[in-house]
Amino acid sequence: MSKKELILKKAKELIARFGFKKTTMEDIAKAARMGKATLYYYFRSKEDILREIIEIEGEKLRNILEDAVKKGKNAKDKLRLYAVARFKFLYEVGVYYKTIKDEFYKNIEFIEKERKRFDDFDLTMLKNILDEGIKNGEFKPIDTEYYAFLLLKGIRGLEYPVVLGQSFALDDRKIDLEYAVKTFLDMLFYGIAV
Repeated sequence: MSKKELILKKAKELIARFGFKKTTMEDIAKAARMGKATLYYYFRSKEDILREIIEIEGEKLRNILEDAVKKGKNAKDKLRLYAVARFKFLYEVGVYYKTIKDEFYKNIEFIEKERKRFDDFDLTMLKNILDEGIKNGEFKPIDTEYYAFLLLKGIRGLEYPVVLGQSFALDDRKIDLEYAVKTFLDMLFYGIAV
């Protein structure tokens, strides 16, 4: 692992544990077992470190989602694989998601840019899956842009406990992530009416 990779790894751990605001360059240098001068050789500021973490994690998530969708046999399967891959990634690396969704970061330009970039990516991916489902006769003709928007909002609503490192739970019952995703998508595909 290079020094730069070590800095990013340690910074990500500290930010996940203490938050961006409370993490200092000194904390990062100490965790990486190097002097602050070495840290400043690679990064001008804590914001530069965060920018790189966000870019790396965002790219990793985009790749994971694209790979998951490619494995789908049909549009319904692709939606399920997309949602499950997204939840699993966010459960493992909540720091990325917490950071790009946290109100504290609202005015940091690079975070706003990443939010927009990821929103565009998600909406395009979901719209393409819905378009494919219509073309293949799996879905009725719909406004795929509108449905992709609503679907993304629903998925994000389910993400909240995942990002916090919690499981899905109803009363005392723990609900399996993949089962929750399947149920959510079944409601979308088939509704609940008789």
